[in-house]
Amino acid sequence: MTIGKKKFSTSFLILFFFLIFGLLSYVVIHKFQKKKDEAIVLEPITINLLTSVHPNLPWNFKPLEPEIAVRPGEVATIEYMVENLENNETTGIATFAYFPNQFGNYIRKINCFCYDAKTLKSKQKDKYTAVFLIDPKVTKDSKTKNVKE
Repeated sequence: MTIGKKKFSTSFLILFFFLIFGLLSYVVIHKFQKKKDEAIVLEPITINLLTSVHPNLPWNFKPLEPEIAVRPGEVATIEYMVENLENNETTGIATFAYFPNQFGNYIRKINCFCYDAKTLKSKQKDKYTAVFLIDPKVTKDSKTKNVKE
């Protein structure tokens, strides 16, 4: 009879060991994966600010900085210098585009001059500001998680 109890207690100890080992493995892997995900979120994304002006609009339109580095979840401000090169008043409207296109799903515009008609007098200069943030979920999407620029 004691032999049967010994087999049962040994089997129980082995099962208990594997259960504890599996639980600890899950906790450790989950903890390291969470730290890895947090590290990815902290990596900045370089944004190249490219501008162009319609040939019929005599404006000079340039960002003050041609590229910026933004961490997902951070609010970013971009300033553009705009100048009317014409000798009379002109009006223009700015639009925007994102590349890669999937990236646009994660841009949250907080304040933007885009799509608002702007009028500049002859030789007038002005500064326009766009404020946005990149949603941290961009690092989880398989189409955008490896985008660094």
